[in-house]
Amino acid sequence: MKKIYTLFSLMFVATFAMAQVRYVDASFGVSVETDITYGSNISILTGTPLPIDLVMDVYTPEGDTETERPLILVSHTGSFLPPLFNGQITGAKSDSTVVYVCTELAKRGYVAAAYTYRQGWLPTAQEEDTRRGTLLQAAYRGIQDSRSCVRFFRMTAAEMSNPYGIDSERVGMVGIGTGGYLSFGCGSLYDFDDVLIEKFINTTTATPYIDSTIFGNIYADAPAAICLANHPGYSSEIDFAFNLGGALGDNSWIGGDDNEAAFAGIHATNDVFAPYIIGPVIVPTTNEFVVNVSGTHAAITQANAQGNNAEFDKIIEDPLADLIEAQKARDITLYTGQMTTLGADNFYAFETPFPQGSPWDWWDKPTLDAIVAGTNAAIGTNFNSDTLHLSGLATNPDMSAMKGRTYMDTIMTLMIPRSCVALRLGCEGVTSVEDQIVDHGITYAPNPARDNITFTSSDAMIRSIQIVDIKGQLVSNISTVDNTRYTLERNNLGNGIYFAHLQFDDGRQTVKFVFK
Repeated sequence: MKKIYTLFSLMFVATFAMAQVRYVDASFGVSVETDITYGSNISILTGTPLPIDLVMDVYTPEGDTETERPLILVSHTGSFLPPLFNGQITGAKSDSTVVYVCTELAKRGYVAAAYTYRQGWLPTAQEEDTRRGTLLQAAYRGIQDSRSCVRFFRMTAAEMSNPYGIDSERVGMVGIGTGGYLSFGCGSLYDFDDVLIEKFINTTTATPYIDSTIFGNIYADAPAAICLANHPGYSSEIDFAFNLGGALGDNSWIGGDDNEAAFAGIHATNDVFAPYIIGPVIVPTTNEFVVNVSGTHAAITQANAQGNNAEFDKIIEDPLADLIEAQKARDITLYTGQMTTLGADNFYAFETPFPQGSPWDWWDKPTLDAIVAGTNAAIGTNFNSDTLHLSGLATNPDMSAMKGRTYMDTIMTLMIPRSCVALRLGCEGVTSVEDQIVDHGITYAPNPARDNITFTSSDAMIRSIQIVDIKGQLVSNISTVDNTRYTLERNNLGNGIYFAHLQFDDGRQTVKFVFK
């Protein structure tokens, strides 16, 4: 029987009999320093341009003796508006997904920074030019701030004895949702003319939405009318850009130039906030059109074609390789009516029910209640936590921490081999301990099954079992087995093909079975 690479990187504590691999295995504790100011720039969020501090939380591997470590910046989602004001629960550096990514990277030996960026645009404006122009300006400011953060770290390494222990030559970014506009923008936008293309010209005044004498250059390293210079003289370039949803301003920004990044990422097929391929950004509350952009699938397809991702061919052990190949062979019709190939190299698709677009997000209601109450008391707003909670569930109805972490583990499985290559870390040929493919002589019967199916290991304890359907969605999680035999009851599982991922101390084995 052909062995099938497993889908999920379950953070089970594996045996230390096998060597832990730096940048691949989670080997460290994590230290976090919060609210570090990395720069200052002009915000228009209140309507009156005013300077604000730009802050970040820095995650480092605890007890690590390495003094030059790869750096990855992580940008949060939020529709370029503050949380709650954006009608969403997410939109801050404290989002569960942001904290998870930064923590998992630091556990592996990276330095990770969850940073804030300037927000503010006019999504409910009646004029399309106003909506489009202010959105582009918000993304532009976010890219500027992202690059200021990159330069801050390079400045501290050169001038302040490298307090965060980074390697200035190995810098990447992860963009979550809206933050994906920033990571992909930072990896590709190196020519100001790229923001002067036709769709970024005001149709009423025939002038560009972005005027560099007002908003500053694409780096924010020189002053302008409403732009402050931050850390000039240092490079803003990054080597790796990874997206969880989000989009690229335009596919033409990726041209395969030497200063551009390598690109990888994931996207949910029924994401209503960002297109899967090339398509429109729509204001969720009014359904008004804003602009056409390139979703993660389209942007990575462009990067593959332009040679940005040629280095990824060096990856020897890619746990998702077989699944990616299967997705590349499938065509789907999106909820927009567009037809496309489901998969692409260096990309993984999550097939989600409409309108679920970020199944990796999670939150807890008591914390939300406290945040809403504190916000209302501090600034006199009247946000309702129940309304916000239900709004979040509308696009993530079965939200839970377990579900979110399971999706995030798959995302890390895609990311880690590619960050190893793009940042030249020398670990692209090594599989994580948790991802080792093993064969413990698993037998399972009956197959096909009607009511239940029993899995039996010939020589090792089964620690946990995860059941995944043909679309890659987790449908059952048996977190503790600790036996050589386990009977799975069908319960409410429908007819179809399923995969059982059985976790052992030394790795995982996957088997395929059928309920009928």
